[in-house]
Amino acid sequence: MKILIRLIIIFTFLISSVQAVTFDVLVLPADLLNEKENYYGFDEVSEIVANDIINDFNSSGGKIQSPNLFEVRQKINQNQNLKTLTANTLKKYNRDNAVDYQALKEINKEFSCNSVLLISGYVTTNKNSLKRGLWEVLEVSTAFNTEYPYKLETSIVLIDTINDIVMWSNHYSTKIGSNDNIFEAKNYAQANEILSKIRLYSEKIVAKSASQNIILRFYPKSLRTLDKKIDNSDGGALKFDRTIPQQPKEHTQDDEFFGDMIYDI
Repeated sequence: MKILIRLIIIFTFLISSVQAVTFDVLVLPADLLNEKENYYGFDEVSEIVANDIINDFNSSGGKIQSPNLFEVRQKINQNQNLKTLTANTLKKYNRDNAVDYQALKEINKEFSCNSVLLISGYVTTNKNSLKRGLWEVLEVSTAFNTEYPYKLETSIVLIDTINDIVMWSNHYSTKIGSNDNIFEAKNYAQANEILSKIRLYSEKIVAKSASQNIILRFYPKSLRTLDKKIDNSDGGALKFDRTIPQQPKEHTQDDEFFGDMIYDI
């Protein structure tokens, strides 16, 4: 009987130890170090999404912890070499979706993290593939009365900087503007209304989906992925359909298997 009690105590301790593991993820939006040159002084899309994902991580019950963007900027700005390295790395990812694994490894060392999440956000049109900032496009389209089908694109990739591998990635795209391809803001109130829609899109669609899928990469059996469907067909700016389970459900044997917990834990 005493042996059985000891085994139960040991087993309980081992389970608690596994559940207490916390992974640190450094979140780097592509616009982290860029000056806010837009007329409205609004955050860029990559920063808005990054803040929402960081909030989700830090509200995950200790599963994932991530420093906020103010702390990250502050630390990077104190080290000129680190600032140059980070700026070049983010510019390369934003421009070409290219991942500099060696640079990310060096950056992560400064934050004692083993994983980094890169986020880029930009607007494209059917006229060309040039990537432009959301607020830059809004200013230009307002000033020149241009009418193009605009799309907001958001790319996210999670990198394991120990093994130099991509753990997870996804791309989100949604139409912005009216059904008549009008995307403009002739005053601050109209621009702020667009900002509210962008924040809703980030919080309810992109960040929610990304953070839960990323948690699955570390804790494969903790919850289900979110099934997200973004509807670009009609309904005007930033309309979307979403299916969010009321409560995360445990995986069964018939569910898709996402692999073992990384780092041999």
